[in-house]
Amino acid sequence: MTSKMLELVEAQDLTAAAQFTLDNMAPYYAMYGVDWELNDVYQATKDLVNFNIVFNGQHIGVVRLSFEGDCCQLRDIQIGAAHQSKGFGAQVIAIVMAMAERRRLAAVELKVFQRSPAHKLYSRVGFRVVNKDDRFYYMRRSTAD
Repeated sequence: MTSKMLELVEAQDLTAAAQFTLDNMAPYYAMYGVDWELNDVYQATKDLVNFNIVFNGQHIGVVRLSFEGDCCQLRDIQIGAAHQSKGFGAQVIAIVMAMAERRRLAAVELKVFQRSPAHKLYSRVGFRVVNKDDRFYYMRRSTAD
């Protein structure tokens, strides 16, 4: 039996990563009246640390990070619809948490649309809401947890 492998591979084609996000986020952009095109997503993400999420050699998503002070900012996890609700998000978060621990950072922080089902995943894997506004939950998980 072969084991299935999920890995994060540094993204080389940031335009393709931006297109993946644009396609994946279309329902949320429509819901919130965000009128973004490919170049808008590219400009918003090009200076982040971009990784492709690869499962058994197949590109299934993207994740983006930034680092501020003693925290890792989990800026974006996008997993294609065909691969959602299969545990990949939790695996990606575990990899990001391990990355933050290796860098001796205090925490991983993120913001997520309140209407996104992803906030349930983040809560399940130990993130806590530390603030919220009309659209977003702002969440944090200590690397000591």
